[in-house]
Amino acid sequence: MEIERFALPPIARREILGDDARPIPYGSRWGLGAPPEDAYGVASHKERYAPLRDVADALVAHVLATRACSVEERPLERGELRALTLRAAAGAGGAPRLTAVRLAWTDFPGVTAELGRDVPDAAPICGCDACDEDVVVVAESFVDVVLRAVADWPRRAS
Repeated sequence: MEIERFALPPIARREILGDDARPIPYGSRWGLGAPPEDAYGVASHKERYAPLRDVADALVAHVLATRACSVEERPLERGELRALTLRAAAGAGGAPRLTAVRLAWTDFPGVTAELGRDVPDAAPICGCDACDEDVVVVAESFVDVVLRAVADWPRRAS
């Protein structure tokens, strides 16, 4: 199964200053050391994940343009701002029933993808200060998960 290419929309990394007035190097903040105990369970500067919503918008547009599928708005669950389900076109190309993908834009801010597993894939995975996730790495990982989920869906006819 070949995963197609998808160009991330531009992601503006926000410069966020720490208590020492220096930019926080998210993604490499702790170097090889362990984060301090007080970084666990604290999500400072959540706004740095806001670009993930734009990535999800662009990803949905890409899937709709390249795959024989439909989109349906879904009821919102707690903490969601928007939710939709992408489904491969019924019987397209004689394909077996393919797993639907439910995407949600969260108020964290972030996005989730439910792919028929017990736990949805989330971007960011955690978002706490200890996890130190870089927004571009998080976006790339999320896109990869969704593109793998729809890789077997039939292509949209030109």
